Amino acid sequence: MSKNKKIFILIMMVALVGLCDLFIGVGDLKPSDLISLTNLQKTILFKIRLPEMTTALVLGMILGLAGACMQTILDNPLASPFTLGVSSAAGFGASFFLILGFSINFISIGAIGFALIAIAFVYLISRRNFANTSSMILAGIAVKFFFDSLTSLMQYISTDETLSSIVFWLFGSVSNTKPEGILILFIAFIISFIIIIRDSHKLTALRFGEDRARSLGINVKVLKIRTFIIVSVLSSIGVSFAGVIGFIGVIAPHLSRKFLGEDQRYYITASSLIGAFLLVLSSGLSKLVKPGSILPIGIIASLVGLPLIFIFLFGGKHD
Repeated sequence: MSKNKKIFILIMMVALVGLCDLFIGVGDLKPSDLISLTNLQKTILFKIRLPEMTTALVLGMILGLAGACMQTILDNPLASPFTLGVSSAAGFGASFFLILGFSINFISIGAIGFALIAIAFVYLISRRNFANTSSMILAGIAVKFFFDSLTSLMQYISTDETLSSIVFWLFGSVSNTKPEGILILFIAFIISFIIIIRDSHKLTALRFGEDRARSLGINVKVLKIRTFIIVSVLSSIGVSFAGVIGFIGVIAPHLSRKFLGEDQRYYITASSLIGAFLLVLSSGLSKLVKPGSILPIGIIASLVGLPLIFIFLFGGKHD
């Protein structure tokens, strides 16, 4: 099967799981009801389920894209936005703003702000050898532990009410995103995707070794820095609106590489689509596990991603 056909199949799978997600949950809403919706059904569909599904769709593409790029520039199969502390910093920013008493509308500002600070920290810590993979990873781990500790401190000193809000946000949720937030997420993804696809031939060369990329006239350091900044900013925007959601950015690139290889044009596109599929699937499952209440999507995404990692590691032949 050609790679274009595989991409088309992935698009159809994402569309199908997205359509199914619209009809999952409490409330009497079936596909046949679309012909004549009542006012209550219109509210359920257009005010609740469609925004949640769209948020999961776009956020999944963001996490898949970010994870794929991180694994390419760091040459590390475990790389994701979590690796360099971006998600941890965003989580601390949201927790800090919650403790200060800011409304939910300002939480994303705090998350984005501290995520950008984390990017600056990683750069400052490893600035002498910034494009070196090990330096970037070590700097990112240091920043991650630093902000994780600060987040724990915020939880320790917070009131019971604020603590519950912090914990729920850190688990990840797609139920609080407004239409303007979804539009911001979508625009950020499209801009980042276009820029990265333009560099896809350079990233493909980088994937086969820095020396080979340099022999082709590619400035590896500039390519890594540019991709790192784009992906980090994109990830911080995603985390700021939906909280910390793990595993998607790790497993989606693995599945994409397994089915479509190392050509970054297809690899990045497929990783984005697989990320969207997995997160929308997690959104639907979060509404089925306990009818009448919605479990945080971050928990379900981890439960979905963990078996896939074991299947990837132990389900086939490896060199």
